[in-house]
Formats: sequence, structure tokens, C-alpha cells
Amino acid sequence: MSIADDEAGWPAFGPLPDEGTAAPLLFTPLVSRLDVPPPAWLFGSGGLAALPAPLLPPHGVNVAVGIDIIEVARVARAYARHGERFLQRVFTDTEVLQCRGRRALSGVSPLPEPKPARLAGRFAAKEAISKALGTGLRGVAWREMEIVQLRSGRPSVRLYGRARRRAEELGLSALDVSIADLQGLAIAVAVAVAAAVPTAHSGAGSHENG
Repeated sequence: MSIADDEAGWPAFGPLPDEGTAAPLLFTPLVSRLDVPPPAWLFGSGGLAALPAPLLPPHGVNVAVGIDIIEVARVARAYARHGERFLQRVFTDTEVLQCRGRRALSGVSPLPEPKPARLAGRFAAKEAISKALGTGLRGVAWREMEIVQLRSGRPSVRLYGRARRRAEELGLSALDVSIADLQGLAIAVAVAVAAAVPTAHSGAGSHENG
């Protein structure tokens, strides 16, 4: 089947309503605290003034998302080649212990080998977190992002060093991650949330007598 035949059943693509006249809706990226406007250089040489419409204010909350996918075999090869040096460069002691499985957590000796799929999941999660923070791995170190599995099985995030400082710069109030693996691939999604936290003073007016 040719492309032309395949397109025969497609709907006709006419101009969008108000195309060329309506201003686009522009969302404010989560690159700074809610009360701090994003730096003008992000938008090119013209800065904010050159945008086709004003940025939509976050209205008390903003979100950044990071995603990453990696082949489990790639992580397994890195571990087979570099051994403990690879683990110590990328993962914390707690992460490595959890990747070794329940027998390792019970204190068995010798320790089981870490499972490649679990290592790959945490590897992808760290990549995703660095993207949600807006730095990539050039701005934060691997071990400054820690993925700790709760007793329920849910992964939780702990930040240290530059990663923690970046989260504080953004005013993050939550950072969550989800990890999955399928057919030799590990994928992770990280969601960072900055929300304005109401202070006691903000609600004081409702208790004043008229």
C-alpha cells in the first residue's frame, strides 16, 4: 500500500479555527519558584517580549515531567564490565542492597548479585528525575538522587547535595517516580510539583470579627 492509498481514508485537514489570528496559549515552564518569573534567555534572543502571547500564570501550582527508557542488557553489560565500581558510581548502598533482593535484606551471606532489571529501573528513574529538575545529569550527580523502595513496593525519592538544592530552588512540594520494565526495557517517569503553601497569615482574615 502506498502512502497516497493510506491517506485516502484520512479526514480532510482544513485550516484550524482562527488560524493565524488567535494567540496561542503559553504555559509557564517549571524552571524557578512560583513567585519568580522564568529567565528571559530561555525563550531566545527576544526574551519574553518576543513571545506571541503572555505566559499563563501557574495559579499556585506548576508541574515538570521527566521520562527515560533504557535497555536492561545495557546496564547488565556495564555491571559485568565494571563490577562494584559501576555500582558505587551510580547507586547508593541502600539502592544496591534493595536491588539484590529480599535475601540480601535478611542479612544472608554471601550477598546475591543485584538484579539487572532493578538496577536498570533505578538508572532510568535517576535520568527521569534529572530531567524533571531541568538539569540533566550535568547538573546533578547519580548518587544525589536515591530511589528507595517502601515496604508496599512503591518507589520513593530522596535528594541530596545539588539535587536537593535544585529542588529547593524550584520550590518543589512533591517529587514522585514510577518504574516499569517489559521485554528487556526499563522505563521511568518522574513528576515534580511546585505548589504554593498557604501560610497561617493568609487565612487570618476569615477569623476576624466584623
